[in-house]
Amino acid sequence: METGLTHALPTIQEIYQYLSGFYQEGGENWREENERYLQAHAQRFHETLAALPRANQGENLLELGAAPYFMTLLLKKYSNYKVFLTNSVSVGNPEQSSIKLINESSHEENTFAYETFNVEIDRFPYPDNSFNIVLCAELIEHLILDPTHMLLEIHRVLKPGGQVLITTPNVLVLRNLVSLVKHRRNIYHPYSGYGVYGRHNREWTLEELVQLVTGCGFFVEKADIVDTYPHRGYSMWLKRFFPHLRDTLVFLGRAKDVPETFYPDNLYTSLPKQYLSENPIPSNLQKPEQKPAKI
Repeated sequence: METGLTHALPTIQEIYQYLSGFYQEGGENWREENERYLQAHAQRFHETLAALPRANQGENLLELGAAPYFMTLLLKKYSNYKVFLTNSVSVGNPEQSSIKLINESSHEENTFAYETFNVEIDRFPYPDNSFNIVLCAELIEHLILDPTHMLLEIHRVLKPGGQVLITTPNVLVLRNLVSLVKHRRNIYHPYSGYGVYGRHNREWTLEELVQLVTGCGFFVEKADIVDTYPHRGYSMWLKRFFPHLRDTLVFLGRAKDVPETFYPDNLYTSLPKQYLSENPIPSNLQKPEQKPAKI
């Protein structure tokens, strides 16, 4: 399998063994939560690495929503990309900061600089044509207002012909259908102590994701649904024959020459089609004096 990695694609077990034990300096209280997250998502990290395009040494990759930085660590260890990070979609003043990740068992320490801004409101703090690829892993499902804005900004900061890799949960996953039909349980996520962006606000079908991303000015290079969690018995059998029931959407797109402002009626409601583009929500990053990050 040809990937954007410097080494052979690591196995799920290798990914887990490498990442297990990393914690954020000052974030010891979150170690148990991070370990549970890693156990649940190690296979998804494997699929994301497998979908990365081949890279030349030093090509720029922007990782949106990098926390809890597991993919960041994997990109540093296994890829040729020069990685730039954003930390949060939280509302608030944009900032530049850094985070230190420590693994006492392997005696490894990494300090990563990052930018904080709101991807669906703010102008990204980077010049045009800055990145070869943008990684948007498990982020779009958290947005509440305007994923079109995010995609247009991604297009702007990509170099001509640059790529975007998006992963996001599949709303048609078998687990959701069983919850609704058999158990009569709600599939919406519970309220989050991390605020409105701490939960899944809208999950997507593959057709919807392809519709929006292509409508905003990208060609499709890959659009697939993959399993990223362990399955047994009837679940494994059904997903083998009905791929639309699998766990995760994987979309790889390449930027067209010109982006398009695209607000389809099936994805946006109760607002004029051009409202958000003609009346943007005020952003701290749209001030003329705002200096872009260095690339």
